[in-house]
Amino acid sequence: MKIKAKEEMMFTKIPLRIRKKKLTEEAILAVAKTLFQSKGYAGVTIPEIAEEANVSVKTIFNYFGSKEELAFREEIQFCDQLIVALLSKSRNQSIFDAFQEFVWKLIQTIDPDHLIDSLPGFHPWMDDPILEQRYLQLWENYEKRITDALQLEFGYTEYDPSLRVIACQMVAILKTLGSKDFKKYLNPIPLALRYRALEKWTLKSLQLLSGIRDYLQRDD
Repeated sequence: MKIKAKEEMMFTKIPLRIRKKKLTEEAILAVAKTLFQSKGYAGVTIPEIAEEANVSVKTIFNYFGSKEELAFREEIQFCDQLIVALLSKSRNQSIFDAFQEFVWKLIQTIDPDHLIDSLPGFHPWMDDPILEQRYLQLWENYEKRITDALQLEFGYTEYDPSLRVIACQMVAILKTLGSKDFKKYLNPIPLALRYRALEKWTLKSLQLLSGIRDYLQRDD
């Protein structure tokens, strides 16, 4: 059975009320993303999103605390998925190995025919001064949560700056992958060769991180 079919079966087992809430949330997000892409973040209002999504403004605020949260919900969910992947690793894996596996699975989900648009992270409408500080906070949150995962992995009870350095190195791959500069780097590469270029860059970037593998796997 295909993975998608399995996911659909699991979804139908969820209580109807929860399914409806999930579908409403996804519909609001989809509308907001479309409007942000066409009009820019600053050019879109919550009432406009509500009208296009056929819901009330109150309903939107039941799901999202602010327009900023709407803008960054996908990125927050992505961070949650990463942390879950790191914390649910198998016993014979280091967190580095789990991170590497997560990155490769991410690359495999990208549509080769629409590679640049399929990359996670930066969207053109995020290039807005209003969101600049929030975008920086997003990556800082990634670093903090990976640091916490590393601290849990090693059973540290006190803050260790070296773990934050490792977390920053790991986040740098995701940050670069989702950046507008990386999309500019890929853009002139012929479409037929673009996905291969992405794979080569990913492999090289993960190899650059291999120096921390011994640190992560060492027995203190």
